[in-house]
Amino acid sequence: MKLLSSELRLQQFSEMNLAPPLMAALEKLGVATPTPVQIQALPVALSGADLIAVAQTGSGKTLAFALPILAAFRKDPLGRALVLVPSREMALQTQRVFESLWGDTPYTCVVAIGGVPDNKQNSQLKKNPRLVIATPGRLNDLLSDNKLLLQRTSIIVIDEADRMLDLGFAPQLKSIKSTLRGTWQTLLFSASFSRDVETVAGIFMREEVVMIRAALAEQPVSKLKQTVVLLTEAMKKDRLLEDLKGQSGNVIVFAGSQESCLNVGSHLKQNGVSSDLIHGELAQGHRSRVIRDFRDGKFRVLVTTDLLARGLDFPSVELVINYDLPFQPEDFLHRIGRTARAGRSGTALTYLTPTDNKKKALIAPYLEGAREIQPDSRINFAKHRPSDKPRK
Repeated sequence: MKLLSSELRLQQFSEMNLAPPLMAALEKLGVATPTPVQIQALPVALSGADLIAVAQTGSGKTLAFALPILAAFRKDPLGRALVLVPSREMALQTQRVFESLWGDTPYTCVVAIGGVPDNKQNSQLKKNPRLVIATPGRLNDLLSDNKLLLQRTSIIVIDEADRMLDLGFAPQLKSIKSTLRGTWQTLLFSASFSRDVETVAGIFMREEVVMIRAALAEQPVSKLKQTVVLLTEAMKKDRLLEDLKGQSGNVIVFAGSQESCLNVGSHLKQNGVSSDLIHGELAQGHRSRVIRDFRDGKFRVLVTTDLLARGLDFPSVELVINYDLPFQPEDFLHRIGRTARAGRSGTALTYLTPTDNKKKALIAPYLEGAREIQPDSRINFAKHRPSDKPRK
């Protein structure tokens, strides 16, 4: 694969010659000017070239592929697009973004995810919807019964590509690709660029690919304030209650496992905190309800696993608390990216215990400039500073 650079830039949405209803939708969403990744990605996507875009979480990647898809639909009344995402929640959020953009335009869309009866999704896909948003596992299952469900697909988007191989989706991606016919444009978006991302790109993309990398990609956003709290495991629950006091906006608390998520969620409920929890073992309907209630302000604190670390946009989140550290350092970057999104400010607290030495070394690059506090000086911590680099 040959990676090319591009000098193309698009400073205003008006340069896209978007239909008046689409411009009106952007205005209604409060989107006046393109973000840095949109400035670079939109002209490349509109040119028809394959694209790899590396940009921070919360930088506006969804619009960077949604707008070119909708522009292509107007040019080709029979054209179709496929958007692949790693989780059900991301699929549903992506659907909401498209629906907010096309308004009354009669485009058809199917979301193919787990937790919904196969026969219903299969029936919808047989009607050749213009847009298919799917997780690779479920789409591959549906294609096993009908290889023609993606015929005439002209644009393929792979979002959060750096997560696809982590979740074991390589066989499904290859199987999906084997059902495609003709030619198509591939737009790949990722918060980082690695060998895994290049592997995913190689499945779908042509030999020549334009790659853009937004400024400060793979780093926390500048308006994020971070604090590291050094404490013991036994101190965490009391410290969590203390840190939640005085918070007016929404808070996401990330736990390291389903068991920890349940324990923390129960602790908050017992202490009268307006909260709920979500993890991967819950039924899809339950998960969707919790996310909807959180967005609607029916409770203030959401406890979750890394299920919600990526892609989801909760505009009112002011604070993220890393109650436990993630297993993958990249997930830490995505966790703290749930706040300080789209130019807003936010805060992230990270709890570190004496047993976290190996994990904290891996996330040290993402903690550059973080304030460090130790409530109890008697705790014996290894000498560590947030700027320490991990050993190779």
